[in-house]
Amino acid sequence: MGVVVGVAGGCVENALRPDASLLRELRNQPYSDRDWAIVLRDNVRYGLVDYQTLRANPEPLLRYCALVGLTGPTRTPDQFPGRTHETAYYVNAYNALVLWAVLSRPQDPPTMYDYSMPQLEYDYHFTLDGAMVTLMRIEDKMLKASGGDVRTLLATSRAAMGTPRLAGEPLRPETLDRQLADAAAEALDLPEILRIDHSTRSIQVWQLIMSRQNDFIEWWKDQRRLRTAYLFNVLLELASPQKRRALQSAVGYSFRGIAFDRSLNRWERRADRPLVP
Repeated sequence: MGVVVGVAGGCVENALRPDASLLRELRNQPYSDRDWAIVLRDNVRYGLVDYQTLRANPEPLLRYCALVGLTGPTRTPDQFPGRTHETAYYVNAYNALVLWAVLSRPQDPPTMYDYSMPQLEYDYHFTLDGAMVTLMRIEDKMLKASGGDVRTLLATSRAAMGTPRLAGEPLRPETLDRQLADAAAEALDLPEILRIDHSTRSIQVWQLIMSRQNDFIEWWKDQRRLRTAYLFNVLLELASPQKRRALQSAVGYSFRGIAFDRSLNRWERRADRPLVP
């Protein structure tokens, strides 16, 4: 499955590396999201991850994680002819590598955000496009490739209930704009991502939205060719019709970071809903 290695002889701590045999098998393969599509189809339920099933059959995920290490906009640029191709690649890779980080633990932890554990975004290292990177570095590449499209952030699922849900299909260049719009609206519908508290006259949002508030505003100003914009305007436009109506009742409210639900985004079978949504 790949191993977590410590700092020794120049090795990078918490580096996940594909098996050498898998790299040899895939060395001359062009980029494809086929294995990632299989992972999503077989293991994602209602936006959550069936880690038990994924652990029982991790091969498609491991193949995809190995493939994105061998291919990419820098290493195989002919396979990524435009921004939409690059953006889809980075978002898909981000989400897949998060799952690999979870599987690297001996068993599913209650959370990937315990203070005693490596920081998911900063401490785990993966090979992407021929280079060793962190998830934070992939996030930066994703935003750069997309021209600062903050909807990509709302399309990343980060192994916690307090982050966006995982889509059931890969992002693809030909449908990217629609998929990002859907991902943003669905994320903002989640009470863990956006919640209105009339008692305190506040709009509580995911901490990442707060920390990247300027990115949200600058992207919106660029989209609408505006001199001035506010986070409220951006979220109002990205939200679903239902959430938009709720936001319109909160004009003038202040923004606050929402309490982060660190619990693992694990799907568990329930009698009141089918296996496939």
